Amino acid sequence: VEIISKAIEDDIRQCRWLPGDKLPGQLTLMERFAVSRTCLREAITGLEVKGLVTTRHGSGCYVNNLFEPNFSKPISGVELDSAAMQLSVMEMRLVLDGEAAQCACERATDDELAAIDSEYKAMVLRRGNYLQRAKADLKFHMLIAESSHSLILVSLSQLLYAQFFNAIFGTLHSVSGSNSTILNEVSVVLSGQHRAIYEAVMARDGKSAKAAAQEHIRYSISLLEG
Repeated sequence: VEIISKAIEDDIRQCRWLPGDKLPGQLTLMERFAVSRTCLREAITGLEVKGLVTTRHGSGCYVNNLFEPNFSKPISGVELDSAAMQLSVMEMRLVLDGEAAQCACERATDDELAAIDSEYKAMVLRRGNYLQRAKADLKFHMLIAESSHSLILVSLSQLLYAQFFNAIFGTLHSVSGSNSTILNEVSVVLSGQHRAIYEAVMARDGKSAKAAAQEHIRYSISLLEG
């Protein structure tokens, strides 16, 4: 039981299974470890006690986000759509996105780089309104974070994107308002920043990827401050 529990825990901590992912079925895991159903269930129970996984009746076993309990309820006295909170979140992303880009260069598998490559190319070609393109932008960043193989970094990135995307998107969009000229100028700058991040990650140039990712967030911060 201890061997199985440690093996699954290692897979989770190395982000082979990401927060929110469903673990393989019992039969698959029983075959992998050559153990009985009872032995496997004991190992899973141990992981549940540690808070790493949750079993959903009739659905399966899922990897937990380490910090989700702290975000599941509104933060008392904090206005999520306030400018001060949004700036604080972007300052945190300045750290997270930079580290994620550098770690992805060092740790991403070839398959993960291929997924980033595919998503970037789809993002460049994607058409639609500002909201749709902003969501594609976040998916691109999330793939980079997931390729960092850092469980804490992935967990925090997931929560920050999910909790604060709408508020920050609303503020950034209001900066340009209905002025198509400003909107186009912002889009051109963002596209160039995304390209710089993409090219550095594809080249596994960690230093350049980190710098490009942080420059991208600093630009977003400047829009919020404006």
